[in-house]
Amino acid sequence: MKKILIFRRLNKDKDINTEMMKEEKKEELDPGYIVGFVDGEGTFNLVKYPDGRARPQFLVFNTNIEILEKIKRVLGLECPIFEVNRVEDFIRSRKKCFRLQARSRRDIEKVLNFFNKNKPIVKARDFEIFKEAFEDWTFGQI
Repeated sequence: MKKILIFRRLNKDKDINTEMMKEEKKEELDPGYIVGFVDGEGTFNLVKYPDGRARPQFLVFNTNIEILEKIKRVLGLECPIFEVNRVEDFIRSRKKCFRLQARSRRDIEKVLNFFNKNKPIVKARDFEIFKEAFEDWTFGQI
């Protein structure tokens, strides 16, 4: 994909640029694919604080950072993608693992909007708890 972007900048031919933009659109992920992917590789969880408060957090893990970037782009998230390092991974020489982590109010609202329209199947109950926690979240305190 980076090669296409570099080529687009160098090429000023409108027809070729239009065709490339169509190709980029084809790379968008289908909402059903994202739901299935999150059902298998994601979590709708809560970060609980000692004083009883809870903060909703959306996480998706995978060894392929490109798929996480595409999910991030489709959902319109501004959150980071982190490399996850575990001691076992260094010892066993496993592939790098990455984590998309949405925690901001704006990103959580985008996650809720997407999954309200595209209901998770396996994690349906987790999503409902996540949604309730968001509604109860006191933004000024966290």
